[in-house]
Amino acid sequence: MRIRLKKGYQRKLILLVKNKNSFTWEKLGREIGVVSNYLVNELANEKRTISRQVYNKLSKLSDINFDKHIVNILEENWGRVKGGKLANFRNPKLLIKQPSKELAELIGIILGDGNIWCKKGGYYYLRICGDSEKDKEYLLDYVKPLVEKLFNVKMYSKKHKTNRELFIVIGNKDVIFTLKHFGLPSGNKKKNNVKIPNWIFESEDYLKACIRGLIDTDGSVCPITGRDYPYIWFTCNIENLRNTFKKAMKTLGFKTSKWNIQKTRGADTYIGNKTDINKYIKTISFKNRRHLNKLNKFAPVV
Repeated sequence: MRIRLKKGYQRKLILLVKNKNSFTWEKLGREIGVVSNYLVNELANEKRTISRQVYNKLSKLSDINFDKHIVNILEENWGRVKGGKLANFRNPKLLIKQPSKELAELIGIILGDGNIWCKKGGYYYLRICGDSEKDKEYLLDYVKPLVEKLFNVKMYSKKHKTNRELFIVIGNKDVIFTLKHFGLPSGNKKKNNVKIPNWIFESEDYLKACIRGLIDTDGSVCPITGRDYPYIWFTCNIENLRNTFKKAMKTLGFKTSKWNIQKTRGADTYIGNKTDINKYIKTISFKNRRHLNKLNKFAPVV
């Protein structure tokens, strides 16, 4: 694990220990177990975060508790995307006080292709994933700014080493606390049998935004055999989410097909009525360009 302190405090801690003990850089490096050149150029200049082990040694040598200056704690293997562990030294804060269309859309996005986790030891993170080619523009140019604007935070992206997955991630206790406050449980979505939160049903605008988030992530646009216009599909393997999706579509006046449940592909439903497809395009639409591009390949739905 690695420790990230408030800006300037990592350098303060290192210089405090060096000056208090009258250490040379070489002596200090030996005491905390790092090469002096790395200590001077990287750690003292805050180009790199410090490991938990080095932090503990510095804290002991300084006789001062710097825990209140910790911003977060990062997993070693997650440091490349700057996500990970947030220090569990304070109570979480609610970053959003009132519901909004933007929050409802983010809830839909997370219910579709995202997840939140809380683990013992102060491990809090939000991760949203998609195809590194087809969803790249959507994730980086739309979803990432949406999260950053809502919570006033910075997200980071990472591409999977071996397959076409792209992740946007943030490790932040307050973000997770806020999302849980608005109805998202942490952990495995299928085991938790997640659903569209009740507050989203209080407004048609919230419902439309949430449905857009769901279909932008777990939906698709394609025709069925014998039809020359595209259907709008939604795929879901979670019973509560299927039920609340159906309820939401009915509330908004859309007719969807019966769920086609298959073990290999999962469960899907679609909007196949031309009137409803046009209504969806006009009143909800898509933010994921992969769906818009697919839609534009076909003649207008009339």
